Amino acid sequence: MKLSLNKIYLGGISLLFILSIIFTSLAIYEEYKDFEHEATNIKKELIKKTKLKLKGEATKIYKIFQQYPYEYKNILQTFYGDLVYIEIRKNNKILFKLSNPPKKYIKYSLKKDTIEIVLLDSYNKIKKVIKQKKELLIHKLIKNILNFLTLSFIIYIFALSGFYLINEFLKDELNKFVKFFKKAYRKHIYMKYSDIKVKEFLNIAFYINKMLKEINAQNKQLKNINLNLEKKVNQKTIRLKKLVKLQENFIQTAIHEINTPLAIILSSLNFLDKNNKNVKRIESAVLMINNIYSDLSFILKYKHKNYPIQLIEIKDILQERIQFFEVIASIKKLKIKAEIENFIVKINKEELIRIIDNNLSNAIKYSIPNSTIIIKAKNHILSFKNTTSEVNNINKFFEPFYQENSNSQGFGLGLYLVSEICKKYNIKVKIENINNDIIFKYHFKDKDENSFN
Repeated sequence: MKLSLNKIYLGGISLLFILSIIFTSLAIYEEYKDFEHEATNIKKELIKKTKLKLKGEATKIYKIFQQYPYEYKNILQTFYGDLVYIEIRKNNKILFKLSNPPKKYIKYSLKKDTIEIVLLDSYNKIKKVIKQKKELLIHKLIKNILNFLTLSFIIYIFALSGFYLINEFLKDELNKFVKFFKKAYRKHIYMKYSDIKVKEFLNIAFYINKMLKEINAQNKQLKNINLNLEKKVNQKTIRLKKLVKLQENFIQTAIHEINTPLAIILSSLNFLDKNNKNVKRIESAVLMINNIYSDLSFILKYKHKNYPIQLIEIKDILQERIQFFEVIASIKKLKIKAEIENFIVKINKEELIRIIDNNLSNAIKYSIPNSTIIIKAKNHILSFKNTTSEVNNINKFFEPFYQENSNSQGFGLGLYLVSEICKKYNIKVKIENINNDIIFKYHFKDKDENSFN
C-alpha cells in the first residue's frame, strides 16, 4: 500500500489526538491520586491532633482528680458535660463515668500509679471536618483538571497547525521536483539549488544535474562526430540515442522511486510512534532509498574512481548488511537466516557491499511472503537462496535493465553491477533454479582454487 502525504497527515492528526487523550487521562489520574493522598494525610493529621487534645484534657482531669478528690465529679460534669466520654478507674475498678461512649471513637488512656483515665472522643467530629476538607479538595481538583484540559487543547491546536504547515511546505518542495522533471523530459535544463529549501533534497538535485550534464555531453558528442565516417557515425548515434533514451527513462523512474519515500521520511518519521505498522513501512522506505542511492552513486563514480583491493573478513560485512536489510524484509513478512563461516576475500569493501546488498535486495523483492532467505558463507563460496514464484529467464538476470516482472519497481541495474564487479575480480558466478528456489553462488578466489566444488 502506497502512503500519500494526505494519509500521513490524517494519521499524524489521529495519533496526536490519541496521545493527547492518553496524556490528559494520565495527568487527571495523577491529580486524583494526589487528591486521595492529601485526603488521607488530612485524616491522619486530624486524628493526631485529636489525640494530642485528649492527652492534654486527660492531664487536666488527673490534676482535678488529685486536687479535688471529693468534688471532682461535679467539676467534671460542669466543665465537660456531654462533650467527651470520661472514665476514671482505680486498680481497674471504675470510679466515675461521664456521658455515653460513642459508637465510633478516638481513644486516649492516661495511666499514673493506680489511676487510669480513659477519654473517648466521637469520630463523627473528625468525619465532618474531613468532609469539609474533601469538598475543598474536590473543588481544587476540578479547577486543576479544567485548567489542564484547556492547556492540552491549546497545545493540540498549535501542534495541529504546525503539522499542517510542515505538510504543506513539504508538498510544495516535492512539487518543485515534479514540475522540474516534467520540463526536463522535454528539454535540457538544470535544477537551481537556490530553489531548494530542504537541505536533504540537495543531494538529489546534485545527482539529477550530474545525470543531465552527462546526457547533454553525449548529445554534443553526437553532433561532433566526423561526418565522413558515416557508418561509424550511424552505429555510434544509435548506441548513444539508446543510452540517452535509457537515461531519460531512468529520470522518469527516479520520480516514482524518490517521491513517495522522501515524503514518508521528511513529513512523518519524527511525529509517529515507531512501533506503529505504518512507521515501520516508513523506516523500510528509508532503507530502500538508501540502497537505491548507494547504487546510483556507485554507477556514477565506478568508471572514474580507483577501488583499491583490500583483505576483508566476510563475516563482519555480512552480519552488518543482514542487520540493515532485516527491517525491509520484515515488512514483506520475510525472514533472513544466515549460516556464516568466516573467510578472507581480496576485494574492495564498497564493491563487496554492492554484491551483498543487491543480492539481498533482489531476494527480498522477488521472494514470496512468509518465506525465508538463506545466506551461506563457507569455503570461499557465498550463496543467497530465496523462494519465488515461477521464473523463466535466469540467464538474463545479469543483463542491464532486465526485470523478471515488468511491474517491479527499480531500474534493473543491481545484478548488472554485481556482474561487472565479479568480472573485474574473476569471481565465478552460478545461478540455480530448484523448484522455484533461486540460488546465487559466488566463488571468490583464494591462493590455489577458483572453481566450484
